[in-house]
Amino acid sequence: MKKILIMFLLLVSSLFSFDKMSLGYSTTSDDSNIIDITAIKDIDYKIFSLPLSFEGSFNYVDSAHSSDDLYIGSIQSMLTYNFNKKFFMQGGFGFAYLSDKSFEDKKFGTNFQFKESILFGYNVNDNFSTTLRYNHISNADINDDNSGLDIFGINFIYKF
Repeated sequence: MKKILIMFLLLVSSLFSFDKMSLGYSTTSDDSNIIDITAIKDIDYKIFSLPLSFEGSFNYVDSAHSSDDLYIGSIQSMLTYNFNKKFFMQGGFGFAYLSDKSFEDKKFGTNFQFKESILFGYNVNDNFSTTLRYNHISNADINDDNSGLDIFGINFIYKF
């Protein structure tokens, strides 16, 4: 719990440099519970005319089947496609660091992992959005142990 509080305080103390903050709840394919906090920075740059943003995220994973805990820190770039003013989709790629090389019955092989994300979102108003998110974290077969994590969740995003 101390680590979560420290990461939260670090993120909050650096709010001035981010455009959005996100708080989320997710679950893995094995029903483990995940709480995440994410700082998001919109960049004044486009790729294929899609807006680019960067995310820094901290996740706490609580095992549903044992006393295992896992902490995940990650950074990733995200591209946004706006269907209209209310609905949008994002996809991204980045890197993650896992606090342990194993969790429950999964073996990750290395602490450093790759992270891919896709999400569908809804802009409630100018300052608040919500998203449904899928993340996949794995080492891309760099190591023989590559169980990976599949994460499904919901996030609530506040724009400053």
